[in-house]
Amino acid sequence: MKRFSFITIHPQFIESYLSFGVFKSAQDRGLVSVDIINLRDFAVDRHGSVDDRAYGGGDGMIMRPEPLAQAVNHIRTPQSFVIFPSPHGQSWSHQNASQLTSSQDKQHLIFICGRFGGIDQRFIDRYVDLQVSMGDFVVSGGELPSLLMSDSILRLVPGVLGNQDSSELDSFSPGLSGLLEHPQYTRPLVFEGCEVPAVLRSGNHKAIEQWKHQQSKAVTEQYRPDLLSKSEPDPNA
Repeated sequence: MKRFSFITIHPQFIESYLSFGVFKSAQDRGLVSVDIINLRDFAVDRHGSVDDRAYGGGDGMIMRPEPLAQAVNHIRTPQSFVIFPSPHGQSWSHQNASQLTSSQDKQHLIFICGRFGGIDQRFIDRYVDLQVSMGDFVVSGGELPSLLMSDSILRLVPGVLGNQDSSELDSFSPGLSGLLEHPQYTRPLVFEGCEVPAVLRSGNHKAIEQWKHQQSKAVTEQYRPDLLSKSEPDPNA
């Protein structure tokens, strides 16, 4: 069973997200387990301190290495893999999520939710297995990036989604050769003068699949042309 652990100074932040949607459903059905570790339980003093001033000066406080190390050691197993959201990390992708979902020796994913001005480099060097960036921007803490990563992994766990094709045909997935998903339509038939494409109402499954592939390639070329050079050849093309 895949296990997700979040080390944070704001447990309520994580709890609120896990209380609904696919995370709640997956936990209720016993498909994954989740635990939230309050870093202040491992504080260096009775005041709950987990940060201190930076050596060499600079703005912002730095998270101390001892509470983080103790929190990780408290939950770590031979199958644990520690992930730290950081601007220094590689860009997160569907491929990362897929690899961590299928890896048998990384069944326990520990997310370090940093805060303040950063965390002590010695903890990163000794405990972190993977640093990951969500993009070229900075947010106030690691909770949001950690939830984004864990959600993208969770969707790929067998049985979590009602229809496994939902994830196998997501944007960036091998099922779409790494391209973006085609446009989607539902009722009403006509909305503000715009009608659902006739081919989607034709009942011709071959024509519909061809349309979806063509549209997938077209929207990728329009919005993310960089993906075209990375995409896998389509055997049906």
